[in-house]
Amino acid sequence: MKAVIADLPLAFAGEMVMPGEAFLADTPVLRPHAGTQPDLFLRWNAVPTTATAIDVAVHLHGFSQQGGAMALAEKVPRSGLDLVRRTRPTLALLPRGNWIRHTYYDFPALLDGGLDRLVDYAVEQFAAAIGRPGALAVDRLILTAHSGGGMPAVDAIAGAARPPDELYVFDGLYGRDPQLGDPMRGLEIVERWLDERLQREPERPGALRVVYLEKQTGPFSRAVGALIARQLKIVEPGLAAELARRYRVEPSGVPHGYVAAICGPELLSDAAAEFDWQRLV
Repeated sequence: MKAVIADLPLAFAGEMVMPGEAFLADTPVLRPHAGTQPDLFLRWNAVPTTATAIDVAVHLHGFSQQGGAMALAEKVPRSGLDLVRRTRPTLALLPRGNWIRHTYYDFPALLDGGLDRLVDYAVEQFAAAIGRPGALAVDRLILTAHSGGGMPAVDAIAGAARPPDELYVFDGLYGRDPQLGDPMRGLEIVERWLDERLQREPERPGALRVVYLEKQTGPFSRAVGALIARQLKIVEPGLAAELARRYRVEPSGVPHGYVAAICGPELLSDAAAEFDWQRLV
């Protein structure tokens, strides 16, 4: 069945699509997810109508006190999907997760290539809306996640044909329930992705930034930090210093609920951003 093209609220200035945003409902990829509609939020910055490629930033949200009644709009302000300072043409996506029970959400529809399908669908919708169906390729892919979206982001990477160039996790690496097996399961996914990602440096730069609170996500986050340290030891010293600015794990200077909202815009502007917590709070 051919996808219905959304009527996005677009504004044009000459040969530019002006920044905007929209909510979409009944997203095909997300149909298995339990929850309310709309189920996908889109935001874009200025995009030339002649562009042949666009960056895509996907954010996976965490829990909600509203449970299965959560409106996706609840997650927009703290998603960190702020494109104001980003200069590259970018389409940001915030999919609604799958309500499990209580306050918990996960993202099973993004496994086994589902992340690729979501990105392709959103880009197709945007390209068709601006009158250029099939004309936009995906250049850089950025995956960000907060809280309970962190481990689903790791799992989504495992089955993705288009792995992210940049991965940002905001106090989200809780690890697994020890009663269900190895609490560090998934670390091997990060290690494999990191190894492949660093092989593309410096020709195609990327990033891995993890911001954590010790009591929340310390053990798994610090284990990722150890992976990065081992990889950078075998890199040429001059390059290693540059990579260390874009690949690092660090404690948060703000409470759990604000990490994505504060750090996301900084990293979407500059993957090597230094967090001046006093200024940002």
